Amino acid sequence: MHQTTFEAIGTRWWIEVFDNLDEIKCTDVFNSCAFLIQEFDKKYSRFKDNSFLTQLNTERIIKSPDPEFVELLLFGQRLFNRTNNKFNVLIGQVLESRGYDANYTFKTSGITPQIGNPNTDLIIKDTKIEVLKGNVDNGGYGKGYLIDLVAEHLKALGVQFFLINAGGDMYVTSELGEPITVHLEHPTKPQKSIGTTTLLNQGFAASSPFKRQWKINNETVSHIINEGTEQFASYVKAETARDADAFATTALLSTTDELLELNTRENVSIGRFSPSSGNFWKTRDFI
Repeated sequence: MHQTTFEAIGTRWWIEVFDNLDEIKCTDVFNSCAFLIQEFDKKYSRFKDNSFLTQLNTERIIKSPDPEFVELLLFGQRLFNRTNNKFNVLIGQVLESRGYDANYTFKTSGITPQIGNPNTDLIIKDTKIEVLKGNVDNGGYGKGYLIDLVAEHLKALGVQFFLINAGGDMYVTSELGEPITVHLEHPTKPQKSIGTTTLLNQGFAASSPFKRQWKINNETVSHIINEGTEQFASYVKAETARDADAFATTALLSTTDELLELNTRENVSIGRFSPSSGNFWKTRDFI
C-alpha cells in the first residue's frame, strides 16, 4: 500500500493506492495527481482572483470558454432541476454578502444579494458563458467533481485499487477487491464516530453547517443557505463523488419525503443525523 497527503484547495488530501507499484511509478502517479488538483484550483476557484470563475462573476461573460469549464458549469446548472430547485449554483452573492468571500472576512458586505435562476440566468454555450443574475459558486459540488477527475486520472494510469479522501469527501474503488469501511464523524464532536459505512466503487460526501458558522448582527449563519430551524449533518453515497457532494448539501435542505424521492430517482444512499436529538435517519440502502 502506498499513500500521500498534501494540502490543496483549502483542505487536506489523502490518497492511498493498494496496487503493487514500484516507488518511482508511485511517486510519478502522486505528483501528477497533485498537479491536476492545483491546476483545477487555479482555473475554477471562486477564491482565486485570476480564475475563470472569478472572471465570469466579475465580467459577466466569457467568450470561447475552456471546454472543461463548460462541462463543470453544465453539471452545476443541471443540479437545479435534479434537486427540485434545492441546489442553486447562482448563490455566490449570498455567500459573499455573509462574508464567506475570498478573504474569509465573515462580515456582512452590506450589499443586497441576488440569487439567479440557473435555467434562465446562466447561459452556457460552447461559444460563450454568461451570467445574467447572481454569482456562480461551485463550492457545493466542485470538490467532488475534482475528486472524480483524480479518480479518472488514476484509472487512466492503470491504477485499479485506490482511495481518494479530500477533507472527508471521497471516491473509493476497493482494497484489492474488498469494500473499505469509513467512520462517520459526529458533526459537533470531532474525533467521535456516530457509525460506519462501506464503500465499493462509490463516492461519499458529508455536509453540515456546524464547522463553518459565524455571527452577523448576533445571528448565527453558515455557508449553507437554509431557512429551516433544525440543523442536520448529512452523509451520502453515490456512483460519483460529484453527485455525493451535491446531494449531501441537498440533504440538508430537504424533507424526509424529498430524500426518499431523491434516493429512488438518483440512486443515492442517504443518512442524516440530528445533533440536538441524536436521531440518525437513513435510507434502507445506507449500510
